[in-house]
Amino acid sequence: MIATKKKQSTGPQRKKPQVLERRTLGYIMLVPATLAIFAIAIYPFAYGILLSFQEYNLRRPAQRGFIGIDNFVRILTTDREFYGTLQYSFFYTIMVVLFSYITGLGLALLLNREVKFRGFFRAMILMPWVISPAVAATSWIWVLNDRVGIINVTLRNLGIIDTPIQFLANTDIVRWTVIFTSAWRAYPFMMIVILAGLQGIPKDLYESAYIDGAGFFKSFAYITMPMLKTVSAISTTLMFIWTFNNFEGIYLLTRGGPNHATFVLPILTYYMAFYRANLGYASAIAVIMLVILLLISTLYLKFVNKKGID
Repeated sequence: MIATKKKQSTGPQRKKPQVLERRTLGYIMLVPATLAIFAIAIYPFAYGILLSFQEYNLRRPAQRGFIGIDNFVRILTTDREFYGTLQYSFFYTIMVVLFSYITGLGLALLLNREVKFRGFFRAMILMPWVISPAVAATSWIWVLNDRVGIINVTLRNLGIIDTPIQFLANTDIVRWTVIFTSAWRAYPFMMIVILAGLQGIPKDLYESAYIDGAGFFKSFAYITMPMLKTVSAISTTLMFIWTFNNFEGIYLLTRGGPNHATFVLPILTYYMAFYRANLGYASAIAVIMLVILLLISTLYLKFVNKKGID
């Protein structure tokens, strides 16, 4: 009996060191990933905020120093280029989110029905979201070319136009061109998210509405859209943030031109840092972008929650 009691009392004491060793090993295994995240994300983020409070121009490295909020004051009070770019950034972002949401909603409603080759159509519709931005931009440059582009050639052969349309050279047309190409690339994400939301709506609701005499439009207005509120709020918020921060979509297509017509804040930040060599000023613009996104996302989600999202 004595020996048995000793074994029972010493058993749990032997397990504790093993548990501690496993926990310690787990923390040790997290160290490389933590260091990588710090080096790739946290440190550049913190350093960028620090640079926004400095006068740091690569053309005048000797004048580098802390200047407080002077960069922010200069941007918000005297920089007309910033306000012009900010205005188009909002217009570009809102239009892309709106067009991509409407297109994604329409395709999701179609693909939510029992149709032949539904899986094939879903895979094909995802192509704009899957392919590389560089490949997409190169393809659009060829399609929109004023001489050999398929759009201009087709319209000219049909006799619809006499002179080619300058999709990437006309300052008025090019702004809508980059909106269209960005919405073309964004709508598959909207479609997938909305389709998942549609498949979560109970079919009993539609059957009850049909029995009561409700048609497609009434069912859509009183069942589909209210049930998609949460999905719509999340998808549009994410798409707004991604589009507002979009750099490669416009830069690969137009480089921000012609004549800065398609400048958005990420491109302005890039040009300010690498072409005009003013890293401090560019960092201040990036910080203002961050504040704008935080404010808009917070206000939008609060507004949507007041409308009854669970």
